[in-house]
Amino acid sequence: MSITEEIRSDAKPATAETELPPALEASGISKSFRAKRSSLQVLDDITLTVRKGEFVSIVGPSGSGKSTLFHIIGGLVKPDAGTVRMNGTDVTGEQGHISYMPQQPALFPWRTIEDNVLLSQEVQGSVDQAARENARYWLDKVGLGGFEKAHPHTLSGGMQQRAAFLRALLSPQELMCLDEPFSALDALTRSDMQRWLLDIWEESRRSVLFITHNIEEALLLSSRIYVFSGRPASVLQVVDVPFPRPRREEIIEHPDFIKLRRELSGWMREEQQKMQGSRSKK
Repeated sequence: MSITEEIRSDAKPATAETELPPALEASGISKSFRAKRSSLQVLDDITLTVRKGEFVSIVGPSGSGKSTLFHIIGGLVKPDAGTVRMNGTDVTGEQGHISYMPQQPALFPWRTIEDNVLLSQEVQGSVDQAARENARYWLDKVGLGGFEKAHPHTLSGGMQQRAAFLRALLSPQELMCLDEPFSALDALTRSDMQRWLLDIWEESRRSVLFITHNIEEALLLSSRIYVFSGRPASVLQVVDVPFPRPRREEIIEHPDFIKLRRELSGWMREEQQKMQGSRSKK
């Protein structure tokens, strides 16, 4: 029996919280793109769920369609088949239901850090004094106190990522979609950001869907991980992460963590090899 099978056998019964409509339920999502006379399928019958207050990650080979799924969830792209539900309501093809953080901070250079953080609330309506005070509280909480009136170019990469994350955190939408937000950072800064994100999420408990190529990162942060196959992406495995919260970085040295990381790495290598073999035959 694999460790993931052991984890599932020990799963806890549903609670009143898990019986509520999920923050996100994507069901049977498929998508192809046409280019001249050919068609490229990128998603094949993807189904996943993010419960309220849950941190869920997606890992999979490069080019497997993970970002396309985010575009569908955000309403920027319509699926060929399937539905997107949030809190039990069908929102397929509709925009404005998620907060989104891309790989790059995407801060407006002419706006101060405080004004960048408040952007999503500004788009939804007016920003009052209470909103500014709340933003300053969180800026201080994430280590950006004193930089409220600074402009993005004066901040380090890690500080810019914190500001971008805070902008998503303070948006009125319940679901946060984070698309490899730490991929451009160096290893040390990335590790610092992982610890920082753990602490912030423990306090806020927002519903999060997180894309990463880093298996260790996914295991450290997540309650559940969806492992995608190569293109066209399908759900290869669903892993319920067994480690208790609050979770600390020391967990990465635990034998069960190492064993689970190896298992996920094995699945990923197999999929990468299948994709490379498929390309070599063309």
